[in-house]
Amino acid sequence: MARRPPSPEPATAAAVALVLGDDDLLVEILLRLDLPTSLVRAALVCRRWLRRASAPAFLRRFRALHPPRVLGLLVESGSNLPRFLPVPQPEELAPLARRALDTLAPFMGTQGRSMHIWDCRNGRLLVEISGWPSNTYAVRSLLQQVPDRPLPTPPPPSSFYAGCRSNHMFLLEDNGDVTSCLYLTLTIDVPKVRADFSILQSGVWSVRHTAATELQMVPGDCLPLQIMNCQKLVVGRKVYMLTNSFILGLDLVAGSFFTAELPDGARSRRLSRAQHSGLYLIDAAGFHLRVWRGEGMGQWILEDTISVREACRHIDVPRWEPDCGYLPVCVVEAGDNAEFVILKLIASGIVCCMQLGNRIAEKVDGAVPDNYSNFIIPITLGWRPIFPMLDKANQEH
Repeated sequence: MARRPPSPEPATAAAVALVLGDDDLLVEILLRLDLPTSLVRAALVCRRWLRRASAPAFLRRFRALHPPRVLGLLVESGSNLPRFLPVPQPEELAPLARRALDTLAPFMGTQGRSMHIWDCRNGRLLVEISGWPSNTYAVRSLLQQVPDRPLPTPPPPSSFYAGCRSNHMFLLEDNGDVTSCLYLTLTIDVPKVRADFSILQSGVWSVRHTAATELQMVPGDCLPLQIMNCQKLVVGRKVYMLTNSFILGLDLVAGSFFTAELPDGARSRRLSRAQHSGLYLIDAAGFHLRVWRGEGMGQWILEDTISVREACRHIDVPRWEPDCGYLPVCVVEAGDNAEFVILKLIASGIVCCMQLGNRIAEKVDGAVPDNYSNFIIPITLGWRPIFPMLDKANQEH
């Protein structure tokens, strides 16, 4: 029979009780846990720890210090089957990474040709499944083993319009409605741009709304193609479309377009949704990242500059300088609140994920295609942590 470990010395036990009995010290200790899974386990100790760990003010501080981990990248490349490129994880997150991979498996096998992920946000996947007589839509949980939440078919555009057309779907803020999303159809008939959109709330699609504008076209700029293929980001009730020379915005409440200028010299760049309002823009200038904050109307403040070489110092990069004057670093994707970026080092082809808070980059296991901008979805852990209920026997001790 295994012997029980000896009890701590009375003085040691008293010192531990003194520290853990102080709410302020307990909060500081819990803040130093590295992962949300560790925080959930700590909350199981007693009711008092659960109250401290689940308090909204504490969770805001915890997220600022420990943003959601990136589990990997879902990469679609033309007619090839989608691939999942994992990001190195602590051993504690290995089961969650395997569960996410199981959820994504149907999109990477032969079924992947008839299934498409439109968006991933806070542990939710917005999926479209090809079928007859029409496609179906659903919200799928990335990590929880629960049934899909089916969505009603989006309403079609009111009538046919000539020009280039593309459809897009986005998840909206949860706010208690996990299926809330936006369906957007863009039609471009130079120089006119038209948007037809509808919002799903409480399982019902709104009436289809329309907005239109005319843009000044520069010869050779291929603006219609840019708008169709550019990054599109929903912040609140606005859609931001990042072209090569400006941001084209769509106000869903006012039903109108607007434009916003970009920071001077911003070339390889991505937009990021700010936590409360506005947005970030992260761009690469040589071997440095610049993090800009703006309100979404063209006024930008440079908040940070980060050395990519310094962040990647522990990664074996065989070559840094590309040929033919190409940009050495490309910003492939950015997470919410500028918490992480996905970078591609052009000369070596290395892809890495950098947490901007600690400025440490991790090499991604795999490569992305050169035309990466439309085919990568970062798969992240959801926020916030789900705390279990404690039974009565453990409420106090």
